[in-house]
Amino acid sequence: MVADRIEHPQSEMAKYTAVSRGLMSSEINSNPAARRDEKIFTAAFLVCAAPFFLNDFSNIFVKDWRVWLLIDYSCVKLFPLLVVIYLLRRGVARPSDFGLTAQRAAPFAATFFAMVVVGTVMDQNLLSLFRSILGGAHLGGMPEITSGAWNWIDLTFGLLMVGVFEELVFRGMAHAVLSRRGLKPAAIVAVSAVIFGLIHWSSGVHAFFNTALIGAVFMLFYLRTRSLPALMLAHFMIDFIAFAGVIPDRWFKII
Repeated sequence: MVADRIEHPQSEMAKYTAVSRGLMSSEINSNPAARRDEKIFTAAFLVCAAPFFLNDFSNIFVKDWRVWLLIDYSCVKLFPLLVVIYLLRRGVARPSDFGLTAQRAAPFAATFFAMVVVGTVMDQNLLSLFRSILGGAHLGGMPEITSGAWNWIDLTFGLLMVGVFEELVFRGMAHAVLSRRGLKPAAIVAVSAVIFGLIHWSSGVHAFFNTALIGAVFMLFYLRTRSLPALMLAHFMIDFIAFAGVIPDRWFKII
């Protein structure tokens, strides 16, 4: 996050209203430099999203956890970070284009806790529901990390980076790209949810529907707050509860 360029989310609400009326698109079309930057940003979104889809091949074919971690940390953590830094340094995008806007302490905490509860309840119940309806077949998964130290590094720092970069790409950047093309909020939620579900394709059809619905809720929260840091932390906590085994998942079971 670039502290000296953080914008308050309230200012973004006015911009989003203009976007929904198509005003920003007309301004971009009349400005060659803006058109160029918009094309670069859209290409950057596609370039950042692609490794998340391709990374699932490592779930199928890579059996050594060391190689898997190297691919994962390089493709869907380091690479998006470098792209974002490039866009910011070139002036192609602002922090707000990635959802990096400030939020007051109380709304931040409320957003975080609400999304953790809602997201974890959905994750712990919908996944088993979809599995019972659609079957639990999957193409592959992450190899077991046999090193205790590396396992905890991945469950903490690794999952935090998952939350940061999945939200940055599939909420922040996706919203910026889709809204500037005149999509209404409902369409933005639907399209981004499908894209987010598809990056989990190797986990099976049941996982696609589960992650797509959770992604839709994340986007709804983002449309409301126009700020991602609290949602990034909530994303991390949902995954930590699901994978670490520290917090009993039965606390969130309904069905």
